[in-house]
Amino acid sequence: MVWKITSRKLFFSSLLLMLLSSIGSGYAQTIVIGTPSLGFTQACASQGFNSYNLSFTFFPVSNVQAGNQFIVELSDPFGNFSSPTTLTTSTSTTSPVNVSFAMPTTVAGEAYRIRVRSTAPAVTSPISVAFSAFYAVHNQPFSINNNSGTVSFCEGGNTTLQVDNSGTPASPLFYSGLIYKWYRNFAEVSGATGPSLNVTQSGNYYAIVDYGSCVMNSYSNIVSVNVTAGINLSISSAGNVDFICDGVPRLLTSSHQNTNYVYQWFKDNVAISGATAPTYNALQEGIYKLRITFGGCVFESNTLFLELIELEADWNVNTIEVIIPGEQLQVNSITNAVSPTYQWRKDNVIIPSATTANYTVTQPGTYQLTITETQGCTFSEQLTVVVQYPIGFTVAIQNSGDYQACNATTSTLSLSSIVAQTSSGNSTVSLPNSNFSYQWLLNNSPIAGATGTSYTINNATQNGSYKLRVTVSTFAPIESNAISIAIQIQTPVISAIGSLCGTNTVQLNSSVTSSVFTYKWYRNNLLITGAVQPSYTTNQAGNYHLVISYGSCSVTSNTINLEQNSITASLNLPLTSIIIPGETKTLTATTNAVNPSFEWFRNNTIISGQTSASINVTQNGVYKVIVTQTTGCNATQEAVTELIYPDSFNITIAANAGYLPCESEQATLSITSFNAVTSSETLSILNNSFGYVYEWFKDGTLVLSSSNTTYNVASYLENGLYELRITIPNFNGVISNAVTIKLGISDDFVLSSEGVLCESGGSVTLSSNATNPNYILTWFSIENNAEIGTGNSITVNEPGNYFMTIDFDGCSYSSNTIAVEVITTEGITLNIADAITVIQGGSTEVFASGVDNYTWYLNGEIIGTGNSYSVSQAGTYTIIGSIGECEFTKTFTVTLVENTSFVVPNVITMNNDGINDYWSIPNEYVNKEAVEVIIYSPKGKVVFRARNYQNNWPNTALEYAKTEPVFYYTISENDEIIKKGSITVID
Repeated sequence: MVWKITSRKLFFSSLLLMLLSSIGSGYAQTIVIGTPSLGFTQACASQGFNSYNLSFTFFPVSNVQAGNQFIVELSDPFGNFSSPTTLTTSTSTTSPVNVSFAMPTTVAGEAYRIRVRSTAPAVTSPISVAFSAFYAVHNQPFSINNNSGTVSFCEGGNTTLQVDNSGTPASPLFYSGLIYKWYRNFAEVSGATGPSLNVTQSGNYYAIVDYGSCVMNSYSNIVSVNVTAGINLSISSAGNVDFICDGVPRLLTSSHQNTNYVYQWFKDNVAISGATAPTYNALQEGIYKLRITFGGCVFESNTLFLELIELEADWNVNTIEVIIPGEQLQVNSITNAVSPTYQWRKDNVIIPSATTANYTVTQPGTYQLTITETQGCTFSEQLTVVVQYPIGFTVAIQNSGDYQACNATTSTLSLSSIVAQTSSGNSTVSLPNSNFSYQWLLNNSPIAGATGTSYTINNATQNGSYKLRVTVSTFAPIESNAISIAIQIQTPVISAIGSLCGTNTVQLNSSVTSSVFTYKWYRNNLLITGAVQPSYTTNQAGNYHLVISYGSCSVTSNTINLEQNSITASLNLPLTSIIIPGETKTLTATTNAVNPSFEWFRNNTIISGQTSASINVTQNGVYKVIVTQTTGCNATQEAVTELIYPDSFNITIAANAGYLPCESEQATLSITSFNAVTSSETLSILNNSFGYVYEWFKDGTLVLSSSNTTYNVASYLENGLYELRITIPNFNGVISNAVTIKLGISDDFVLSSEGVLCESGGSVTLSSNATNPNYILTWFSIENNAEIGTGNSITVNEPGNYFMTIDFDGCSYSSNTIAVEVITTEGITLNIADAITVIQGGSTEVFASGVDNYTWYLNGEIIGTGNSYSVSQAGTYTIIGSIGECEFTKTFTVTLVENTSFVVPNVITMNNDGINDYWSIPNEYVNKEAVEVIIYSPKGKVVFRARNYQNNWPNTALEYAKTEPVFYYTISENDEIIKKGSITVID
């Protein structure tokens, strides 16, 4: 036979020769892989684009062994394959092969190459042409110089341009290890490969990320850099002088003036507000300089000190001066002027000949002195003083420093001050002053001869209100403040003329008499109404004394006892003068009178029917008994006593001695003290029998009203704030102290638990039998020494000892301690190893033990429950079991192995004889969605592909069936090839 070689069959012919040669040489069958044909010339990849393709051929197709894999490999940046990188793989069995792939994100070079390597048989293709490849991890425009387009600096300076760091992938600085290129005026800056560039020249600068020959989108904005030339700046003053005349500005001028400059003048290194022109008018003393800013540069001038020349003048008077009619005011001025002139004016009228530094003022008016400097700076200074007569006077007098009212035996009054009043203020008059005359007044009447500036009082008969009247020319008399004088009154001595006998009277006389004094006579320390004269006549026995007073001063005389030659009478008094409402006291009179009679009085009102020597009383008051002797001399005598009510009562209650707050289950409140109180005595009336009603209150509400002085608190339900109130006649209610009773609760508190803890988790709910909604329940962990929650129950997930506190009504109680422990177990145990194999079509029974409940999963999907399951599919099985809320997990893997008894026919006959007309596979793989059948032509082209295969191939005439009768197939289950081989078609 003659072979005709065509271009279409050239590759196959070569491959056939190679195969024949190999067979003849005794080698295994092999293939030839062609040089990879690249679908690109360079690979400039980024996140936005990274998809490339190539194609290659191989021959003969039939020599590709089962399980062969074509591996597409990438060299290093220099084309070496010592450590190649896999780009993609293919299991294609047809030639040519087209593959797509992505470049690794690490590629960066100009000489990469690609080759293709097969695994069965192991063959390597020739390497591809070289190409550049870069992966742009950053591939978007970025900013430099804070995205500002201009930079200016001064000549001799520099600036640094750098990539802005936003902290996000938008900035290339987000990615480490990048190399940069910097450009000036579109020319690359040699050696500049970092993210910043130090710039000393003007120009347009920008940067890019260096991706070699790949032109990517990672470039910056353009920054225009300008370098500004320097200037020699100076300032000067008008007239080139170094001083300022007060009030006259001195012009300062810049040596450089340009409308593009920004000016700022400084005084004493402080910027002058608004001083932004090339010139400045200086009015103040100080050190001046100028700062010019231009093109980002700052230039400072020399400094210039300007001294302020001021005219100073002063004099010896105040702005307002007051003169008394007849006085003179000498005004003397001083000045720092070198060559001064002076001019005086009164009320804006020049005073003739008043041209010296000093002037004597004798009349009121407004006086002005103008001082003018005639040398150097020409300026003037004017001083003004207003000289006034007073519009009135205020006179003040004072007492001698050691004077004490009612104790001093003498007092000297004196003129303290005279204050002249003007429309603009007050002025004190210098004393002494001969322009004033004086007159002292007593009770507004002139005192004869008292015309000096002081006056002395040395007798209580001169006590009274004193003033000083002052007279000055052209003014009405002025009266001073008033001072009351109270000289000590001489202590009087009283004496008696006569004696008491029968109806005789006795005259009492005072040794001190004056019509200005007030007299008050007392008998037995009681004021005698109407007795207001220096003498007093009486026929009553008793102790008499006299009180003489004047103003706030008073003096008490000696005491004279006047006695009658009469009977005696006295009262037998109780131990205390206090009488308690509800109490009865007995008063008894004793006397030496013969056949006495008795009259009893309360508060000077006779008590009807009480004529015996004793009387029972129940009220407070002044009690008096008058005893009259009815036989012999008709004499009387009286005795007096006073019974008083207490000023107040106080009462104290307390709980019984054995009471313990929060522990005792009952308590008894009782009165511990009950006192009647006066200003001088405290009397206990505890356990009295006065018939009082005792009202017990709890939290402000009455709970018991009775004669009982105790109260029993029976249980914690009666806890509260207790007090006792007692109503006493003629008094407001008496309220005791408040006592808080906190009885302990009698409930037994028990904790219980529900649930379990395991090594992998779980939880336990702790509960209490406390149900009172008013209880505050708090849970604690002993191990953590911390509060962990509140309420009737709590869920815990840690082992340990727990207890609960119950807070109620201010008391706290603790429950029993309950322990929570972890349930330990080795988990789920299987009757198989962690990895087993199952023959296709068969199954294995797996048994689990160790926990209570079991759920079976295959590849995450639930497949059954119970402690056993028959496995027949490949995959990862998971068993989840539980004990209570504790969960345990066990996994194992199943791998299916080929059933060698699985026979697939490799020959079909298409003669329509009903035998082998179709390619029939075992029924267990027929009509199943999970099973896919693929049949390839001799050249590797797919000619049939189906799921749910019905044993119906071929269903049409086959092309090449006669010339190329061998086909190839694969059978896959769940996308895994379980059988492959060849089919020979025979007519």
